Amino acid sequence: MKKLAVVIGTPSSGKTSLVDSVKNDKRYKVINLGDVMQDIAVKEKYVKSRDKLRYLPVEKQEELRTKAVATVSREGGNVILDTHATVEQHGRFFPGLSFYMMTHLKHTVAIFYVDALTEHIIRRRKADKSRHREIEPEWLINTQRDINLAIVSYYSTYLNIPLYLIVNEDGKLLRSIKDFKGKLKDAFGEK
Repeated sequence: MKKLAVVIGTPSSGKTSLVDSVKNDKRYKVINLGDVMQDIAVKEKYVKSRDKLRYLPVEKQEELRTKAVATVSREGGNVILDTHATVEQHGRFFPGLSFYMMTHLKHTVAIFYVDALTEHIIRRRKADKSRHREIEPEWLINTQRDINLAIVSYYSTYLNIPLYLIVNEDGKLLRSIKDFKGKLKDAFGEK
């Protein structure tokens, strides 16, 4: 039976580290929506790198997201979708998954929200040389978190599925991974 868990988090919360911890677990198929969008965007010659996706015109982003969601919706098994609740551009917030797209991701059984303390997020962004990350002020990070939580709470309520919260504190990644794996088992109805 096909089931989908959506994993969302404050950027630099450690969401990718948690998702990566189950990539080799044969019970799950992990899909990063940004990677699917990037593959489509590169193929269609819109961008050359993932960090440029969010600077495309909104219509192009929406087109890419729609195609990526269609790709994800065709997957079978226990799928973990790694994505964003919002994409921030100079103080403007766009939905990572529109309500229409979220309601068309059939078989969604849970939403996971990964977060960390704001000072940890700022420190992680400054240290991350692998991606182009803006160093945003504390108030903007907190605002994005509030907007993200409002969105995922709405999805959870509308779809009548659980919302799991995971706090990934600095120096406690192994504890966060254990928490994540336990909650995944619960979400997918595993014993």
